[in-house]
Amino acid sequence: MKKLKLIYNPFSGNKSFKFDLDVCIGIFQEGGYEVHPFRTLSPGDIEKHIAQMPADYDIIVASGGDGTVNIVLNALMRRGLRIPLGIIPSGTANDFATYLGLKSGKVEECCRTIVQTEPVDIDLGVVNGNIFFINVCAGGLLTNVSQTVDKDVKNALGSLSYYLKGVEQLPSFHKIPFRITTSHEVIEENLYLYMIMNSAGTGGFTKLSPEASVTDGMFELIAIRGRSLIELSPVFLKMLSGDHIRDHKNILYLRDDYFKIECLDENFKIMESTVDGEMGPKMPFEVRVLPRALPVFGKFYD
Repeated sequence: MKKLKLIYNPFSGNKSFKFDLDVCIGIFQEGGYEVHPFRTLSPGDIEKHIAQMPADYDIIVASGGDGTVNIVLNALMRRGLRIPLGIIPSGTANDFATYLGLKSGKVEECCRTIVQTEPVDIDLGVVNGNIFFINVCAGGLLTNVSQTVDKDVKNALGSLSYYLKGVEQLPSFHKIPFRITTSHEVIEENLYLYMIMNSAGTGGFTKLSPEASVTDGMFELIAIRGRSLIELSPVFLKMLSGDHIRDHKNILYLRDDYFKIECLDENFKIMESTVDGEMGPKMPFEVRVLPRALPVFGKFYD
């Protein structure tokens, strides 16, 4: 039989995935796979497990939020394993799974997508040559929301908790001087935040750049310019209504396969970036596209 590794985070989202385990295993076994589950217990154990597991698995399935998927991705890439990745979204926002057409709570549908479709080779991002991401690398204000929202609040309110925490931070907004270097230009501008996206959305906002593709070898950078909050109100309203924002006059939009991000104010306290919602490296750093680097299961429309 073919072999499938199922890695799941029992603490993600509303912690209900454990009740779906039998359904998942049944569908995978019907599809001809011998299923080897791994339940994460503590930080670092997924990386340790993947580092030691046999390399002959036919599929790796990650159940959890964007953070769990990112941990699995990094462990696979650092070991040099190009095993097809399936995702069962069971976290709070599940941004990348949403982009793939995989719906939270639709466990059976996600499992059947994994066993009944062919994976597609997608682009990945790499920061400073050794930190990988599948969806987004971001920095500036608001981008640490995932780390600052209480877990119980996040589980109870879902994506709404991110919006509320963001609104809470608005009074403390101040402009940040950035230097952004692409493969063909250098831009210096005051910004509030930037998002280097592989897919169309992040943070529960699924259509920030609806034409983004994970198979085109390019990133979409969307940054909010340092304007007054009154001027930016239409931007936030468009985001909350699920509309795209990249063509708004107060948005900096760039498209490239390379970015270097620098903060020009050494006193700025939030120097860290985030990768797929997890803590990333401090600025300055470089981000590059790895074209068609990993096969992933999903409902691809591009």
